[in-house]
Amino acid sequence: MTLCSMHPTQAAHWHCPRCKQDFCSDCVIKQDAGPMAGSRVLRSCPKCLNETRWIGSADVIQPFWERLPRVFLYPMKPGPLIYMAILALGALIFWSWIVQFFCWVLLLNYAYVALKKTASGGLNPPGVDEMLAGNFVDVLIPVVKQAVLVFFLIVLGFAVAGKLGLWPGLIYLLLVLFLLPSMIIVLVNTESLINALNPMAFLILPFKIGKAYFVMFLFLGFLAGAPGALLQYLMPYLHPLWGAYLFAFAENYYTLVSYHLMGYLLLQYHETLGFELSADDIREGSSKKETLDDPAVREMKMIAVLCREGRFDAAIDHIRDWREKGGQFHAALAEQYFQLLKSSNHKSGMLAHAPVYLDFIVADGKKKEALAVFDDCSKLDPDFSAKAPVMFKIGEWMAEAGRFKDALKIFSRITKIYPDSEEVPLSYFRAAQLYHERLLDTAKARNIIKTLQKKFPGHSMSTKFQSYLEYIGGA
Repeated sequence: MTLCSMHPTQAAHWHCPRCKQDFCSDCVIKQDAGPMAGSRVLRSCPKCLNETRWIGSADVIQPFWERLPRVFLYPMKPGPLIYMAILALGALIFWSWIVQFFCWVLLLNYAYVALKKTASGGLNPPGVDEMLAGNFVDVLIPVVKQAVLVFFLIVLGFAVAGKLGLWPGLIYLLLVLFLLPSMIIVLVNTESLINALNPMAFLILPFKIGKAYFVMFLFLGFLAGAPGALLQYLMPYLHPLWGAYLFAFAENYYTLVSYHLMGYLLLQYHETLGFELSADDIREGSSKKETLDDPAVREMKMIAVLCREGRFDAAIDHIRDWREKGGQFHAALAEQYFQLLKSSNHKSGMLAHAPVYLDFIVADGKKKEALAVFDDCSKLDPDFSAKAPVMFKIGEWMAEAGRFKDALKIFSRITKIYPDSEEVPLSYFRAAQLYHERLLDTAKARNIIKTLQKKFPGHSMSTKFQSYLEYIGGA
């Protein structure tokens, strides 16, 4: 298993031809390649921005034997269940072989579509639109190819038995049963009946896949006998009509599961079999859509490479240049940049960036982190300050932490640096409360309230200010 060069415990799915490094899906930069490229996801190397190459699905796609419960649950969706139930009604119309044939054609076509979709990475059954896609000729062609394939094998079997006898005929039958899934897989892979009948193709395939093909064959054998076993068990308890219907439905169900299983084998071994597939094809559920990276996330991934190489100054310069070109921080990148500046002892950079970083962590309510950043910057510059709302929140959190004198310094700084901000009256008021309730200096608290009333006589909280003054005996 190839491991990610950035995360040594994770499997790598992408290789950069230029850097010769391998990355997991979390490391590569994901962008929309644009309408000219079919709106596919372009995954670039976080180091050189060169387009990466998908290593393959060996570490992405589970072996089919590890997901057998989901294989059997594959048809258990409203659309396929209703479709199979309707087609099973054909078994009840004993007098019309045309209806039965028509239902068989529709079921086999749907199973064929399911196989192709599974082989291409779609792990949900086809929808109604896919069932009915194309005209009847389009529906009939895959069925005809499979019917011709089976008819040819039957004719050849009679010829073998007629010429060589019963035992060679039985051996031929066993070989056909073993190789028929291989032929169908070749037919889907190449869409050519001639290739499906080519011994150089269908004989090699089981050995290319290996033991997984033999395991699949055993399960297909089980699935082939399951409807008969079910009917034999339930027949004594059912009306013959219901028994026939249940048998037909079970055959439809197990046929769909069998084709899905063959498709999944082709998906699992697509590289071995030369089946073209991209990482964007592998999907299980229509809601699963990969999120593209915004500019800040792309920057973080590039910075992570520089940091892993120990090029911290280069990482700082890179972010600074990106910022000067109009790049916008988000919380994670702002934190990454601050930690880089701190670990590299870039004091001026820390003081310049801290107000931006504090905006994010205060907005996220991260009290401990905000106080730590403020303390770090205050040690470098005792007059350090951020925006007034941020400073006020930090003052409140300092008061909550029992750091009353530090909180008072913050409130005092707000009144001096931001005299016109909305936080100034509240800063006066909170300072008065701290002096009276925590430092037991009621005289100081009274003076602050009176100063507050003089400076902001028409404030919306003037009534509250007066009530508090009366409460502390200053009226």
